[in-house]
Amino acid sequence: MAITKPSNKKNQNTVIAEEFINAAPDGQPQRKGVKKGKREQISLTIPTDLLNQLDEVAEKLALSRASLINLAIVRAINTENKTS
Repeated sequence: MAITKPSNKKNQNTVIAEEFINAAPDGQPQRKGVKKGKREQISLTIPTDLLNQLDEVAEKLALSRASLINLAIVRAINTENKTS
């Protein structure tokens, strides 16, 4: 009997099994945020001092904390896109 090198090709059963697994709800990594309409809820941990400053600025601007965070993110992305 001759010694042969194993084939690198996947057999049909392996391909079918991989497709089945990848199609399962937990088959592919998914984002952890909770969908809320067109938005996605996330968890954010920041230092207490920074949170206090954030709340102060939000109050001065008559914005919610979430609105100010979203505004800051949009401004940061726009600034980065202008420099790229």
